[in-house]
Amino acid sequence: MRKVAGIVAMLLLAAEAPASAETLRYAIMRNGDQIGTHTVEITRTGSETSVSLATNLVVKVLFVTFYHLQHTDNERWANGHLVSLKSSTDNNGTKHNVSVVTKPTGLELDADGKMSQLDRNIVTGSLWNADILHHMQFLDAQDGQTLPLTVIDDGTDDVTVGGHPVKAHHYTLKSRYSQDVWFDDHQRLVQVKIVGSDGSIISYALI
Repeated sequence: MRKVAGIVAMLLLAAEAPASAETLRYAIMRNGDQIGTHTVEITRTGSETSVSLATNLVVKVLFVTFYHLQHTDNERWANGHLVSLKSSTDNNGTKHNVSVVTKPTGLELDADGKMSQLDRNIVTGSLWNADILHHMQFLDAQDGQTLPLTVIDDGTDDVTVGGHPVKAHHYTLKSRYSQDVWFDDHQRLVQVKIVGSDGSIISYALI
């Protein structure tokens, strides 16, 4: 009886264990000037992970807004699988609303009112999850498109995080466009670099 009581007590303590939460904030830079922010809030409770992302950026030329992007994305994962997603995007005036729900038949995608089915092993391209490196396609949470992906391992680099040098693994992700990403030893995204269509260098740097 004592053994059973001990097991029950351990289970109760595990059930009451607080969720772990982490907030990652990135400065979005264009040719060395900050143009926006990207925030990722990750909450883990047992086998479930909830993620909230928000991106806000504005590019101005001679004080006139040349480009703007507002994007929010809320994802829920269980045992490493996406179970729901809801995003809203204003990409320079082009707006998208995307949702994913779990149905008995699998994952159902609603992209701007267009319904379709998703592979239950799909990952999102939001980059908070380094598991994307092991996939050949991903869901773009901004517009709901499933895109092919090629991952190139570029080895280890030194990057600066919060003014301090950090060893990070460098990958090139090739899809709709090419981007360089760096993950630290804890599988956290620490840096992103993209070459814009105008030749400008866009980067996300962990603050």
